Amino acid sequence: MMMMILIFILIFISSINSIAIDVRYPQFFHQSSIDSSVEITEGKSPGSFIAFINLINDTNIEFNEWSLNTTESDFKIQSNALSYSLITTKTLDRERKNFYEFSIHAQRLVPPFEKLSKQIRIRILDINDCTPTFNQTIYHTTMIPYQSTFTIQATDCDESNTDNSRIKYSLSNYQDLFRINETTGVIESIKSPNTYERYEIIVVARDYGKPSLSSTTLVQIQLVSSNKKSLLSASSSSWLHVEQNSQNLIIFAGILAALFVFVTLFICLLCCVKYKLRRRKEDNSLTSSNLTHIPSMLNDKKTFSSSSSTTSSNDLQQQTANGQFTRLADDLHFERSAVS
Repeated sequence: MMMMILIFILIFISSINSIAIDVRYPQFFHQSSIDSSVEITEGKSPGSFIAFINLINDTNIEFNEWSLNTTESDFKIQSNALSYSLITTKTLDRERKNFYEFSIHAQRLVPPFEKLSKQIRIRILDINDCTPTFNQTIYHTTMIPYQSTFTIQATDCDESNTDNSRIKYSLSNYQDLFRINETTGVIESIKSPNTYERYEIIVVARDYGKPSLSSTTLVQIQLVSSNKKSLLSASSSSWLHVEQNSQNLIIFAGILAALFVFVTLFICLLCCVKYKLRRRKEDNSLTSSNLTHIPSMLNDKKTFSSSSSTTSSNDLQQQTANGQFTRLADDLHFERSAVS
């Protein structure tokens, strides 16, 4: 009896070990020459098929008894009636992630609950999907013909040291006045014009990918003569600090508006102060004038009082004298009447 149990266990263990995860990629996916990874071109959209996944064994496998999943969120396992498929959940972008290394786990849902794992290595290949980009939309500079130069630079986010990221420069206009190095982006003036004017040249940056992608930028150049170094210095300083995009224009306009408001308020404050000082000065003048007229008014009042007193005194004396004279006359008339 013990012997039969031991044989059954050995057979069961051997059957467990014989189960494996088999991953089969399409024929257009190649093995990487760098390592054992599989090379897949970027740009695969979500839901794209990557590989078939099978559970192999000497006996039949019931698919509804197994659960498969991955440790990488950019991929998932999709089950159908006959097998499993590895598909994408996000667009494969080399500029976002260029190499994947993750595991596929298989878990049996019924006894004896076996667990299996398979390592997956995928390398994402580059395609020419990045456009050359300049670090500025508009450049400003001042140049002396045959003496000074100006350098611009563009970058490409495709895989470095490949045709997809290698850039060459060219001019779209004024080729008779300027020249650009197609590798380094160095601009120089090759012809001295009669008048030193401002030129706007268009520079094109194009990669070597297939199909080739390109972008342009504007370079504003002020040509000056060699004996005007002070002009060159001043012009370069002003050009380099001129606003170069709409955001800087808005900031500059805001600064001017704030400065205008400040100057206006300052002028109003000065006017108010000047008006108050003038009013105070007028009030002080009026007060001094009133103080000057007070003594004369007092003297006039005193004179008027004296004359009034004198006049009253004279009138009083005159009235008194007249009264006494009348009284004497009446007495004399009474005495005469009595004698008669």
